Amino acid sequence: MSLTLRHIEVIRAVLQEGSVTGAARLLAVSQPALSRTLKNAESRIGMLLFERRSGRMSPTPEALTLQRDIERVYREIEAVERTSGDLRNLRGGRLSVACNPSVASTLVATVLGQSAALAPDARVSIQTALNYEVVELVRTRSADIGYAWDVPRLSEMVATEIGRSRLVCLLPPGHALAARKSVSAKDLHGVPLISFSSTLPIGFETESAFAEAGATRRIGIEVGQTFVAAALVRAGAGIAIVDQLSIRALADDLVVRPLLPRRVVRLYAITRPERPSLLARQFAERIAQLAREVVR
Repeated sequence: MSLTLRHIEVIRAVLQEGSVTGAARLLAVSQPALSRTLKNAESRIGMLLFERRSGRMSPTPEALTLQRDIERVYREIEAVERTSGDLRNLRGGRLSVACNPSVASTLVATVLGQSAALAPDARVSIQTALNYEVVELVRTRSADIGYAWDVPRLSEMVATEIGRSRLVCLLPPGHALAARKSVSAKDLHGVPLISFSSTLPIGFETESAFAEAGATRRIGIEVGQTFVAAALVRAGAGIAIVDQLSIRALADDLVVRPLLPRRVVRLYAITRPERPSLLARQFAERIAQLAREVVR
């Protein structure tokens, strides 16, 4: 029969105190109860662990050999206790977040920058991916929580809308349209744009705005990431239609104008059905709060 944690606790106490009396006092139990547990432990492993000499409990060589492993077990138990305490007090733990680059460089960056106090000893992993990849990373447990635009509804996942970001026109300084308060799809009829494929949320909503305005969207350069679109506008390659949130950290030197007709993309927090960790819930709450303030 194998030893229980209680057996190991008693053996360790006797090793530390050198007597049954001291060990019983350390563990706050009676001497007879401790002696019975010690004898049961010796019976289970089939060897003598202590010899009584002049009122002291002298460990046998076998007990001293076991002592190394016993102390290792206790170090691991203490590590578990520290970790559980850190998790309970939001000091430690691990959090994996999947999101597209624009959300990573805006909402996620801001929350982590403001919340180094979120969990001082936590380890946060950020994975940037396309929208459909974000959903898959959460579904396969490669990420605890994900953020993506206009995700499809999946029965095995939970997708919660936390904000909306309107489409805007991104122009270089000095462009003829920069003097306007807004830019209509009609203004861009037939103009070669830096734009997204209609298979992506921003591209789909852009196409919808042009259709409503009776204009033709012409893609001069097709992109899949907002930071690439901003870089191309900055380099003089044209004008782009992007979402307002995504260019918060990218367009300080560019001109941003609302696109008409108004179109938005919806930002979703994606989780699995089971209850997330305390750290993940705290992080999600702060992201949602920030999204309510800046994604409209």
